Amino acid sequence: MKFAPFLLPILAAAASQEDSFNYPQRLTHSALTNANKGNDILLSALSQDGLVSITSIPNFSTLKQAVLRHFASCLVDRDAAQGQKSVVFQDGTTRRSFAFATEDIASAMEDLPSTSSCEAFASSLVPFRAAVDAVVEAFARRLSAEMGSSLTQPLLTGARRDEGPSSWNTVVEVVKAGEYLDHFHSYQKLDDREDKTIDFHVDQGLFLAFTPGTMLDSSSQGVAGLSDGFSVRDLSGREYELMFDEGDDLVFMLGDGVNQYINNKLTMDVSAKGLYATPHALTLKTYQDPSLSRVWFGRMILPPQDALVPSSGDATTFGQIRRDIIQHFANSDKSMVGIGCSSPKFEIGLHGVSSFSRDLQEEGHGIDASMCAEDELFCWFRCMPLADHNLTTTTCLERNLQLQCVNPRGQVLPDGKQHGDFFPACTNSTDPVTAYPLIEQQDNLTCPELWEDFVALDNAYDHIANLTLPGGADTKLMWSVTGDNKIKARLVHNDVFGWLAMGFADPDGILNGMCGGQILLATPYGTANYSPATGLDNSTDAMIGTYVIDSNETAFRYWSFPIESEEAMSTVADFDTDDCSTAISFESNHINGQEFNVNGTDEMIWAANSADYFVGYHGPFSRMRFTVDWRSGDVTPYAAPEEEGNDEESHSDDSTSTESGVTVDVNEIASGLTDTNGDASDSVETTEEESGATDSEVSESVETKEAKSGSSCYNNYAVALVLSVVVASFGIVM
Repeated sequence: MKFAPFLLPILAAAASQEDSFNYPQRLTHSALTNANKGNDILLSALSQDGLVSITSIPNFSTLKQAVLRHFASCLVDRDAAQGQKSVVFQDGTTRRSFAFATEDIASAMEDLPSTSSCEAFASSLVPFRAAVDAVVEAFARRLSAEMGSSLTQPLLTGARRDEGPSSWNTVVEVVKAGEYLDHFHSYQKLDDREDKTIDFHVDQGLFLAFTPGTMLDSSSQGVAGLSDGFSVRDLSGREYELMFDEGDDLVFMLGDGVNQYINNKLTMDVSAKGLYATPHALTLKTYQDPSLSRVWFGRMILPPQDALVPSSGDATTFGQIRRDIIQHFANSDKSMVGIGCSSPKFEIGLHGVSSFSRDLQEEGHGIDASMCAEDELFCWFRCMPLADHNLTTTTCLERNLQLQCVNPRGQVLPDGKQHGDFFPACTNSTDPVTAYPLIEQQDNLTCPELWEDFVALDNAYDHIANLTLPGGADTKLMWSVTGDNKIKARLVHNDVFGWLAMGFADPDGILNGMCGGQILLATPYGTANYSPATGLDNSTDAMIGTYVIDSNETAFRYWSFPIESEEAMSTVADFDTDDCSTAISFESNHINGQEFNVNGTDEMIWAANSADYFVGYHGPFSRMRFTVDWRSGDVTPYAAPEEEGNDEESHSDDSTSTESGVTVDVNEIASGLTDTNGDASDSVETTEEESGATDSEVSESVETKEAKSGSSCYNNYAVALVLSVVVASFGIVM
């Protein structure tokens, strides 16, 4: 997992390529409450990881263990008196809960039986909640202070009332006026199924404050240690298990609310940092001992009930939405209903929030293998005609091979349910789909000190613009217009070198002008021997060249050869990199013959990848289309028209995420209409393939065949995701 760079008292461990786990960023309680507003240690963590653990809260460990222990005992009494109230997940895990909104705590406590265990729980709950109250307020105050001038006001406006504010200007004001949902959960898993208990999702609300899951032994009434199985997905799309220890008192994790009413209020100031809403999942181990249970507490901070939902055009409040959802489920209506999420594509269904749209239905989501014809294969969430890949129903059988859904690396997707470069082929391969190898990431102990020096290596420019996306790595464009009307520019990106590109957007190209774009692309190795199966050739030197992105196909294999005309070569371009950051620079009046409008504006694009050597997907937070006025220095993020083919998610070379990816519109992010629920699925064009491919030929033939599959820049679709967030009338799932 890639962690934010900042100084002690934050403690973090950097992930290596082989790591399957990592540790949370940690901040002591005394540091949280320190009035030193010049040290943005909290914002540094939340802008990169969206999660921070507060440690050393006075007396909190004792309060936490007591309330969780008494909660587990009280559940036994409640079940005996009222019958077990539980939810069973797909992996066989059973969860029992006790949940309440702050204003409903009295009635919630009255519903518990009058036993010694429940009375002890009620007694221990008072000081525990008071401690949580204090830390939540301190967290809100610190975050509010650190974001300060980076936010425009108000963050939220309210429906007119006889009393109370009609607007909330700061983070702390939103939190203080917000609705709090407290949840206690107890999990037991006796089934040995290996499915995720709760798949990747982003919580609703501004943030969640929770205690790490604790294993309790009901027979001894003692703590048996901390639970594992809590995973997060970072900005690059990598998924890791997060390891907590006894020092992690209260963990704060950001939800989709930061996209609804925080990130969309960011100024265009160079120093402004957006917040990252953390996708997370839970996979519980099987414990055959029924006396063991995983207990957990969480508090979700929701916006004020009277606050108007920004995406509703001031037509409804958050409180009205919550009431509609409660009524929706009370009526057992399993259809989807719209809610006030950060994107109008998000809707809520029986099991949570989905990124779902008409495009999904039109492009094939909602179908399964049983709906495919005999001469089709269910692959990449669709029924792919075999004829499009020079196959028939007997081709593979005649060669004693299996007809399977594969990617260019010869990896097999048995159920066809993943986005990426998948296609029907004849192969007996059993290799499972894996992620691209992760390149060495930033060292968060040394890189923070090097960023400003890296920027300053060459900063003698007249203009500088902040191109950083909320949740993305710092990115700046510096430029001057020379005396001979050339653009002299340097694009700097605070992340390691996978690839970095900048150039002209094609005004007639889809995918926000990417298709058909004329660009300068720097890669850590040469591209002449590029293969979608093996990536860049690491025996070659790093390079920068001029490229034209294919007007139909975005996968790099379709346009991997640089333009070597005399005109293209006349653009003077270079790159520089260290182990932390990357930059490209150029001085020219054109890119591949397309001249800069030095006395007006140009539509430009930039993108980067810091995860792999496959010239893979740039990710939702490392790409922007923008308009630049070269003389005045004004830069404006591009706002795509509603009807434009605009799906950001369908043009990488391969996919490492499953249907649990989340659709993210980069241009919505850039323009403040954010939807940053985690990474976007790396769905891309399916490959060129012929029926004669053997196991070894599956990868090789990708580069040489001419028969194209059914997916291109014109055949893109969004990614569906069911996010589990509805519990106890729109509560927390963890």
